[in-house]
Formats: sequence, C-alpha cells, structure tokens
Amino acid sequence: MSLRSCVVFNVLFIMLFLVCVDSSKAEPQQKKEIKVQQLMTPVTGLSVSAAKVPADPMKALVDRLDLKMYEAAGGDLSMCRNGWQCLKGAKYIKSWLCAEDACNGTDKTKKGINCFEGVASKYSKAQQDEISVSFCALIESPNTATRQDFIDHLSNPNVTQDILVGATAFLMALKGYEDGCEHHIKDYVGAYGPQWSEKWYTALSGCRILAGVRARQQEEKDYYTWFGVINGVGSCSDIVDGGMREACSAPQAASPLPVSPKPVPASPEVLPDNAK
Repeated sequence: MSLRSCVVFNVLFIMLFLVCVDSSKAEPQQKKEIKVQQLMTPVTGLSVSAAKVPADPMKALVDRLDLKMYEAAGGDLSMCRNGWQCLKGAKYIKSWLCAEDACNGTDKTKKGINCFEGVASKYSKAQQDEISVSFCALIESPNTATRQDFIDHLSNPNVTQDILVGATAFLMALKGYEDGCEHHIKDYVGAYGPQWSEKWYTALSGCRILAGVRARQQEEKDYYTWFGVINGVGSCSDIVDGGMREACSAPQAASPLPVSPKPVPASPEVLPDNAK
C-alpha cells in the first residue's frame, strides 16, 4: 500500500513514491541546457499547447517529498488543500497529541485508540484495553521494547519499528522538541550512510517543520540544492541547514531522491483491522 496510490492504515502507513531518476547517469549541465533549448524550439505542425516547455524536473522531485503534510500537521490543515493523502497524514500526526492527552489523564473522556477516527469500533472492549495500555507505554517511553510490545499486540506484520519510530518522533516535534525528534530518528537509523534514504531525510525535515524551527519552503529550497548536487550542479556547502548539509557531504551517503517508503503515518487509522 502507498500514500501516493492507496493510503491504508491497516499498515499504519506505507508511502511509495516512484520516480524515474538515475542519479548515477546525470548529464552535464551544458547538455541539459541544450536539451531544454531543443524542447523550447517550436515544432512544425504542432500547436502551441502541444509544444509546452516541460516543468522544472528538480521542482517536480521536491514536490514529491510532500513536505506540506508536516506543515499542515503543525498548523493549518487547509495547507493540504485538495490533497487527500496529505490531509489524512496530517490528521494522523495530530492525533498523537490527542492520544498522549488520553494516556496522561489530561483528557479522561477517551482512550488513546479513540483519537484515531474509525478505529476503536473495529475491536472488542478487551482488545481496546490491551492495545491502549501498550499504546500508552509506547508514548510514555518510546524504545525498541515498547515498540515491539505494541507490535506484538497487533496481527498485521506491516506495522514495523520504522513506522513507530517516525510517529513517536513527530510527537516530540509537535511538543516543540525538535532536537529530541531528530535524535530519536538518528539513534535508530545510525550515522549518515547507505542505510539512510529519502524517507528518513524527510522525516528529519518533518521534525524541523513540525517544531517550527524551519519553514517548509526553506527545507524545499535545500532539497532543490541537494538534488542539483546529485546532478553535478553546485555543492553540499550551498545547503543552509547544517544537518542536511552534513548528510549531503557524508561518505557513501544514500541519495535523498524520492523513491522509497516514508516512516510517516499516512492515515488516521493507526491500527490494523484485527488485533490479537
């Protein structure tokens, strides 16, 4: 399942962005400029509309990162406009604040599971109670053990440690702990290297956007620069954010091009259809 094609949070989330990009075969800038000029040259027999200049491929890649979801979750949901995937993801991220209030007793009217639309009714009261206890333990102390305990209460194998790391990290960011959010992700993934990917880089962007440390536009501008570096234009030192600049410069660093699942919940449905 994917955020771009079919958002189903019977898996908590799986977002899949397919982009036909081969960064290892990037063309020199001069050749790219020649190609652009050729594309802009009027073609005999074609109408003006049929000979449109293609959109900026770098911007198209940046747009695929869907950073608006974080902006909407940290502020105004209308930022998603007509993007239903973006809206569901933003609502889901916000729902974790509700769940935390339920777990710490700030809101005594519900359990954490009730914060996620359409989920509680799928389970018996006994199942809801068991899941809620495990859920609250995860929120209170997110670590390998509490994540695994939560997973063990569910029957869906697609609910993974990756997914829960992203969700609990974003909860920290929503509360203003941007450093905690980033450290939580970095402690789990490890030092910048081959094991990193777009899904984790954008998760760090989510930390910064949700905590209000950086604006979405600032993050997007840095990705635009990074994608340019991959294509042989500019350098990592041109990236403003220190963390992203470090990732760009890291030996054997993974590409940030959007081609992999994100560790970001894509739907307000936090649990699968069946629980143990």
